[in-house]
Order: sequence, then C-alpha cells, then structure tokens
Amino acid sequence: MVWPHTAIVQRDIADLRAAPSTESELVDQPHMGENVRVLGEDGDWRYVQGPDQYFGWVPVDHLDILSGYGEAFVVAVLLASIRDAPRSDGMVIARLPTGTLIRPIYTSIQQPDGSYRRIAYEHPPGWRETRLGRGRSGYVAETDLVEIDQLPHRYPTAADYLKTAESFIGVPYLWGGTTALGLDCSGFVQQVYRLNGVALPRDADQQAVLGRKVEVARAGDLMFFGADSVTHVALATSATEFIHAPMKGGAVEHHRLGPERKLRGIRRYLPDPSAP
Repeated sequence: MVWPHTAIVQRDIADLRAAPSTESELVDQPHMGENVRVLGEDGDWRYVQGPDQYFGWVPVDHLDILSGYGEAFVVAVLLASIRDAPRSDGMVIARLPTGTLIRPIYTSIQQPDGSYRRIAYEHPPGWRETRLGRGRSGYVAETDLVEIDQLPHRYPTAADYLKTAESFIGVPYLWGGTTALGLDCSGFVQQVYRLNGVALPRDADQQAVLGRKVEVARAGDLMFFGADSVTHVALATSATEFIHAPMKGGAVEHHRLGPERKLRGIRRYLPDPSAP
C-alpha cells in the first residue's frame, strides 16, 4: 500500500494533457481548489488523476502539493476486527476492510472561563476506539493499523500493484464483492488500484475507457475480456499472465492467456517507463 501525495489546483482552470507538453491533447480540466492525486513526473510536469478520474499531465506550478498528514490510521490487514471491548477476546461486532480510514476522536473539556477546549481522546493502550454510528463504538487493535504518515508517500509502481494483488490470492469470488470476504473481477482490480492511490470505476466496461490503450501488456496494466463486449478484467503480471477473480465458485488466482477468454483490450494507467 502506498499513499501518493494530493495536490490542490492553484489555477482557475488547469489543463490536463495526454502527454507532458502544451501541444498535447487536452483530456480534462480540473478547476481551482479541486484535489488531484499526483502519480508521476516528467521534468516540470506532474502526472495526476483528477476528480473526474481522468489521468493526465499538468505543469507543477499549477499545483500546491500537500505533504503533511494529520493524525489518522488506516487498516493495514485484509480484514480488521472491531471488538466490543479493548481486549483480544472481546466480541467481534464488525469487520473493517483494508484501506479503511480510522480518524481521530476528540472530546471537549470545559475551561475555568466557561469555554470549551477540544482535546484528543485518550485510547486504551494498544487499541483505537472507532465510531460505528448510532452511538455505537468499538475497538481495533493497533497492530492491524498503520499511521498514514508512516506509509510510503510516493508514486505507485507496477510492483506495488502486484504486491497488493498477491495479498488477495485465495479470496473467494463474490458477485458485487469488494473486500477480502469476497471479490468479483472488477472489484478486485478496483481495490488493488485504490490501495495504491488510484481511483477506478466499479465495473469492468467503465474501467476499460480510462487510462490509455496499449498493444502489449506489462505488469500493472489491466486486461479486458469478453465475447462481444467487456465482461471481465484482470491485472497483468506480464505480457501473457495475470491475476484475476475468475467466476462463481472460484477464488482470486494466477492465470495466463488462453482460448477460453477473448482478450478485447489492454489499458495502462501509470506513466510509461520513460517518464519516471
């Protein structure tokens, strides 16, 4: 899991280009104050994903890149148990999937002058209390969490995607699933990308229109399959091999290209190697 920096657009309109050049095709226009994720660089240009989920290049002086992170934790295991008490034998009352944010809890204390001061809630040692809504709360072991400021704050790489994908090997197929309790094909690749700072739409046919088309897959690309239209997606590990959530009754697994599925296209969402 990596946590790329976020940037705030500092121009009234920022032109998002297909390549790091003012002569390149215009693909989108984030507006002033909107957030973008910074995913790569080439000289004075930054490769970003805008609020419309489009990818493109923008001059670095059009951005205010944020590098500070407040106190917050993120779930760093496939599923973290929320317990009704801060102890390992407490009853499990909920499960949190990997990547879930655990925000700090604050409380207010009254000052001698009658005003109130907000202070950080003091959690039980080794546990973080989290709100569940409707007045309920529970406890997550800190060993299942990582502080956001301790995560790698850099551009994601294909190796990051593959490492994340490997952690889901063996998770059962579940139509509509997006967690380690069950995944479908598009939910699987969506989570792999999300955990490394990139947003993808939910369905395979929607994912197949983002990024850019390539003819030969490299690790980290997405492969799309289907007889007459896109109905399946997989994460490439090489030009001919991939990891995917196959079908009902199956589980996330390694596989390779073969006659049982028609490859309809390959899409790339990271900068090419020539752009670090």
